[in-house]
Amino acid sequence: MPPEDKPSERLPTVLLPTQLGDIWRVQIVWPNGSVHYFGMFASKASADEWISAHAWLTVRPKRRDDGPE
Repeated sequence: MPPEDKPSERLPTVLLPTQLGDIWRVQIVWPNGSVHYFGMFASKASADEWISAHAWLTVRPKRRDDGPE
């Protein structure tokens, strides 16, 4: 099923490096669709490092009604 056809409660949090002018930020798209920007990084590599260190944000907790993987 394409992501846009999934119910919103099933969508993961998405972390993306985004350049705004001379700085890089991390765009956080939450499962409910809200968007936030975090940090002020000097390079894309720095933003990518932050994303890697916070990858746990993209993992949804397993719910009881989720089937086996």
